[in-house]
Amino acid sequence: MEIKKIGEVRSKYKKPVGPEEMKKSKSIIEIEAEYLAGLDQIEDYEYLQILFYFHKSEGYDLISKRRMGPERGLFTSRSPRRPSPIGMTTVELIKRDGAKLHVYGLDAIDGTPVIDIKPYSSFMDQPTLSLQKKTPRYQINKLIEYQNFYDLLLKAGELHGHYCPFLALGVLAAGDALNRLAADNDGMEDLLAVVETNSCFSDGVQYAAGTTFGNNSLIYRDFGKTAVTFVNRNEPTKNLRYYLKDNDFISREYPKAGKLFKKVIAERKGTKKEQEKMKELWQEIAFEIIEVETEKFFKIEEDTKIEIPDYAPIFDDHYCSQCGEKLMAVKTVEKDDQVFCKGCAQSKYYQLDGRGIVEKR
Repeated sequence: MEIKKIGEVRSKYKKPVGPEEMKKSKSIIEIEAEYLAGLDQIEDYEYLQILFYFHKSEGYDLISKRRMGPERGLFTSRSPRRPSPIGMTTVELIKRDGAKLHVYGLDAIDGTPVIDIKPYSSFMDQPTLSLQKKTPRYQINKLIEYQNFYDLLLKAGELHGHYCPFLALGVLAAGDALNRLAADNDGMEDLLAVVETNSCFSDGVQYAAGTTFGNNSLIYRDFGKTAVTFVNRNEPTKNLRYYLKDNDFISREYPKAGKLFKKVIAERKGTKKEQEKMKELWQEIAFEIIEVETEKFFKIEEDTKIEIPDYAPIFDDHYCSQCGEKLMAVKTVEKDDQVFCKGCAQSKYYQLDGRGIVEKR
């Protein structure tokens, strides 16, 4: 059996510091000249699988205490000390510069020999497709179980559209609560999140906990507080309320970001450059927050008294006599023995927007 070195890693890490830390950094993979043609069209791929050789690994134990968790077999771990010391990591390809591949997420130290590169394919390399069909939140549940809130925040950004401190706080509260309650969420209204604000915080809660308006498990109370209570209908007295105990920490600890927020968001006066700078700072703060213990930010109350609504009823349908559109029977307006929707009847209605719940006509 012959294994050839095709390149070498260039990293700021000269010795291992833990994969979680190393995967947050950028690295360069320098490909040797004789294999350079093999990089043709590699720029077409966003993600690559890097196979590398643990060149400083010595010996191995088939059963031993692992870095995280109890004693167990070698082949149930990611230990670099193996009979064949080969590692594999999926990385993001940032750019190619000739023989250099600039990547993000590689947990290999400087000088590590690279022995192969393959394009990542979700179809071929995603082992949880069948599990994902059976349990839609499978991957999210695993991130919460392993307390990998960093990756959970990355995914929450897909819903929210950007990264910000309060999105991170929502993810942090929800992830912590589901761990403490040992709760899962199948979207059938058993696990509820009662939020007291409609800010970015609520999006973090919705994504991480899976409690949404659409599955009737996100309950909104127009209190204007950065707070949320998680409760299971089956054990209503066993609940957790998270309240942000220091609402001024951003302006105090991140004054530059606080001033930009006031100008760009509150006053809507920021330039395009200032908007981009604020997003950059917001992102940095968000990923700092997500690495901190939950208790630093939140007052956590257990077993609070909370009233929760019944399961969402299924209403009959009616059709508006004017526009002909179907609507819930309980939302109709009756005039002159006819049924109208609130729009056609020009009746008052309630709207949830950036101001909270407001009455409209």
